[in-house]
Amino acid sequence: MEVTRSSYLKNKNMSALSQAQRNKGDSFLKEAEITLSKSTWFASSTERKYEDAAESFTRAANAYKVGGWNDEAGNAYKRAAELYKDKLNSLGEASKCLSDAGGCFKKGNSSEAVGCYRSAVTLLCDAGRLNQAAKLSKQIAEIFENEDDASGDAITAAIASYEQAAELFEMEQAKSQASTCLQKVAELSSGALDPPELLRAAEIYESLGKQCLESNLLKYNAKNHFLHAVMCHLANGDSIGASQAFTRFDSLDYTFGESREGKFSKQLVDCVEEFDPEGFATACFEYDRISKLDPWKTSMLVKVKRSIEDSSGDGIEGEDDIDLT
Repeated sequence: MEVTRSSYLKNKNMSALSQAQRNKGDSFLKEAEITLSKSTWFASSTERKYEDAAESFTRAANAYKVGGWNDEAGNAYKRAAELYKDKLNSLGEASKCLSDAGGCFKKGNSSEAVGCYRSAVTLLCDAGRLNQAAKLSKQIAEIFENEDDASGDAITAAIASYEQAAELFEMEQAKSQASTCLQKVAELSSGALDPPELLRAAEIYESLGKQCLESNLLKYNAKNHFLHAVMCHLANGDSIGASQAFTRFDSLDYTFGESREGKFSKQLVDCVEEFDPEGFATACFEYDRISKLDPWKTSMLVKVKRSIEDSSGDGIEGEDDIDLT
């Protein structure tokens, strides 16, 4: 009973705070509208009017945001952004308000959030603030990627936004962030698109692996990218391309062939070429014992397993899962 009463009082207090913030936001919003309706005769006073109105819209947005009125906050930030952009020619303030608006809308209105973020990206690029633009592009991609029951169009939009983010990060020499976005492009292209673009993903993984080899700090990450590339070729039904890729990677990185990733790559290629489903299952099981197969690898291995089944007519037990037992 005490817990119930405590929860009731907490909810009541939060409701009171929320309503108080709503009233405060409404007051600032009204103040902004009154300011905009004033007549002015001189350029300086007109500019000051727009500055004061934009500030009031921002205050209203902040109040709504604190109270949890996210749509109202987003709309108020958008009004402020319009004034900063169209009347005051302040791209920095306009992009900040649009970014804040997107953050509010993201909590319940993803389409509005994307619209605000995209407008902010345009303004940030115009102002030469590419790193911030890249971060917002990445957020746009994440919104599309994390949509419930994301459609093919949403996945395509996510890939395009991750690509844009990677390009912008690359312009700012932020290679680590660019690589992270390209990994997402490869992951979604191979695992989420229908039909998948496996060759494109293989090319991206190979490029990422080569980039890693150029850095003493990152060179050990190359092996995993190379493994991903081989798996993409195999999932694409191209064992010859996979074998050629393995040979290429082994010549680029002399440690690859003897690494766990390299040995697993070679086992997969051999099993596909020999139509050996039992050897394939054993290789997957042994690799999984030491390095747990993540969902992406599992999905690729399912595709490879089916290609062996189709070729040999001797299926591995289990239709949709790799049998590791």
